[in-house]
Amino acid sequence: MSAKPPASRPAPDRSRSGDQDYRTAMRDAIATQWAAVWDAMPEVVAGEDPEAVHDVRVASRRLRAAMDVATDCFPAKWYRPLHKTAKAITQALGDVRDRDVLLAELAGARERAPKAHQPGIDYLIAGIERDRKKARKRMLAFLATLDAKGIPEETTRRFPIPEAAETDNAPNESRKTTEVQP
Repeated sequence: MSAKPPASRPAPDRSRSGDQDYRTAMRDAIATQWAAVWDAMPEVVAGEDPEAVHDVRVASRRLRAAMDVATDCFPAKWYRPLHKTAKAITQALGDVRDRDVLLAELAGARERAPKAHQPGIDYLIAGIERDRKKARKRMLAFLATLDAKGIPEETTRRFPIPEAAETDNAPNESRKTTEVQP
């Protein structure tokens, strides 16, 4: 007979109130989503993979959903600003992501277009690439302000990574988006 695999998390402490269990669960869920945002951020800053922006936007939307549900669990004094920051991250990356999607669609359209239409599509692509550069510059400036304000450290302090989610390679440590030059 094989041994039963260990549980990923210890059994809940039944001595706590139901509210505390809910609060702990929400803190853990929010911590996991903040970690996903910060873990993917260096790739966003590097700018080599457009999917990195998408990954952070997805993580930030999940974060916002968790934070929307947990508004009554934490003190508004510090929770509201972090909640607003989560929303701002989604918005800041939105302009870049929208242009990435549009550029991918136009590249496909160009391949399918007759030769006579390709110069017009090239003109559109060039304009959108210029707009993307401007949007990326604004995004990087915003991300730099997050680092300057200590937001990654604040989120890690307020929402520590649950012990069960930590690995030997990634202990609960301060996260920075990496040094960003606006």
